[in-house]
Amino acid sequence: MAFHIQDRPPVPALHAPATARSLLVPRQPALQNVATTTHLFAGGCGDLLGFAAAGYEPVFAANHAQAAIDTVQANFPTVAYQRCDINNLDFRDIPRSRVLVGSPICKEVSPAGRNSTASQQTGGAARTGQWSRTRATAWDLIRAAEVHDYDVVCGENVPDFATRWVPFEPWLNVWDALGYNIDIASVNAAHISGQGNEAAPQHRNRILFAFTKKGLPRLDLQPRPESMCRTCGPVQGVQVWAKRFEQTGARRVGVYGKQYRYACPNVRCDAVVEPVTRPIRDHIDLTLPGRRFRDGRANCRKFTPYRAETRRKVTIGLERFHGEPFIAILRNHCTVQSLDEPIGAITAEGNHHLLVKPSRRLTVDDCEDQMISLRAKARAQRFPDTHVFQGPTAADLTRQVGNAVPVNAASWLAARLQPSLN
Repeated sequence: MAFHIQDRPPVPALHAPATARSLLVPRQPALQNVATTTHLFAGGCGDLLGFAAAGYEPVFAANHAQAAIDTVQANFPTVAYQRCDINNLDFRDIPRSRVLVGSPICKEVSPAGRNSTASQQTGGAARTGQWSRTRATAWDLIRAAEVHDYDVVCGENVPDFATRWVPFEPWLNVWDALGYNIDIASVNAAHISGQGNEAAPQHRNRILFAFTKKGLPRLDLQPRPESMCRTCGPVQGVQVWAKRFEQTGARRVGVYGKQYRYACPNVRCDAVVEPVTRPIRDHIDLTLPGRRFRDGRANCRKFTPYRAETRRKVTIGLERFHGEPFIAILRNHCTVQSLDEPIGAITAEGNHHLLVKPSRRLTVDDCEDQMISLRAKARAQRFPDTHVFQGPTAADLTRQVGNAVPVNAASWLAARLQPSLN
């Protein structure tokens, strides 16, 4: 199906079949005094959708890409918008709101988008100005706050934003000088949930930051996921960090399973617990036909066999899952995963999740395979099936889905802001 945006050519939109269960995002009761929000770097609208579901009123959105603006228009027709290079946006021209939501570009410091931060800062990207150009968006939040004196400024980014971006601590010092309290939480989208807000069926490690005006009540950004303790039963897990983070002044930023885990909150128990997660199986349509592995890779003009490494991974999956469908992860240092767990992090470029459906013969060549659909990726980001992504190319749609803030994470953050705003 196509949508016509003003006088532009028809724009394809991402819609989903009704066969797989929809991930609905119910609107929560409005705040006592409805808080308005401004959204910079609005791409797939994950943050707009999450804040709106939590009872906020988005009033303005900006992005440099026309496809992203078309997505804003399609899903939030009453929101004012501007297509612009945010580096050059005059914030005096946009409406004021109580909350500014902005997740700066993170590609250069994300695991999927860099070899190392040092190489980006000293190599070809630095010579072309690409590094400083994209990182400048973090400072645009400060420019906006200087003009509108927001009650809260918040957003999401990869953990490397805090650990590898050299100016991160000076950036925080500016917020302190502007009169803001600083709160940062390390979360995994698969663990973040709340009333009417289900966790994402996707492991996605991120940091959430919130800067609130000094004088407002302090925030509680500590994640407490529903977990299962072998001794105490269902509990809300408490983050426990590696010993080096216990030092005074050490900033707690990291990845689940590496820098932190969760423990039972009962003092007499204190056992390590695993958060309860949601499987990706419910959000992938297994009835869609694929192609035989022996027929080679799809979308190739001529027959192109799969790489030996992919065959190895499929062989591992056949042995591990005994004929059950599984996902082969086409990334370095990854192999396969069950459909009964959250999927690995969705990215903005490429497709790394190969759905494999074994045949009765359990041979690699007889397996039926297909890349998971873009709609399945959107569900992993907690977008409802009613959400429309606009764009002239598949790459535009993939970029919006992969770059989006998971809707459940945005809604969770929005709920945590309410005590300060009320």
